[in-house]
Amino acid sequence: MSKGFLALIVAMVFGFWGLMNSASAQADEWHMAGSYSTDQLRGARVGYRVTDIRLSILEDWTWLGGPKLHIEGALNNWQNSNDRSDNVFALTISPVLAWQLTDGPRPLYVEAGIGGSYLDGTRLGDRRLSTRFQFEDRIGLSWQYSAYSNARLTLAYVHYSNADIDSPNDGLDFFGLTWSNTF
Repeated sequence: MSKGFLALIVAMVFGFWGLMNSASAQADEWHMAGSYSTDQLRGARVGYRVTDIRLSILEDWTWLGGPKLHIEGALNNWQNSNDRSDNVFALTISPVLAWQLTDGPRPLYVEAGIGGSYLDGTRLGDRRLSTRFQFEDRIGLSWQYSAYSNARLTLAYVHYSNADIDSPNDGLDFFGLTWSNTF
């Protein structure tokens, strides 16, 4: 990892920490995830989510169905499954909307978000990404599996792309399993 990328990580952590302390959050979360791509890529992710941010526009837009807004930051590492030395680190930050689908002590949620990522490289396996900036699009199904804990499991599809800012734009697609817990 380059010194510039390490400095960006430190700046993001302190900036995210300031956001986290100024937001009116109810129960923030840490998460860990593993992911896999059909392009023979695998990934690991650790992150932090500021939860239940109050935004009056979401309350006014009843047609959206009353989602909760979260802000999530994470560090990803993606690796070519056939060559361990071929890997990319990515910092991501993303707003996430979550809709509660079921009631009861073990609710089910659907989550969606579009955010941004900064990568320390532009090639991974045979994927050419062209730019270090990538959009992160996601959709997932999340389940609070215990009535005695806020821990959740989330199964998600996540796509990274530069939205044709530059070519080639091969993008990356991952299916992931995330474990989240509040503190």
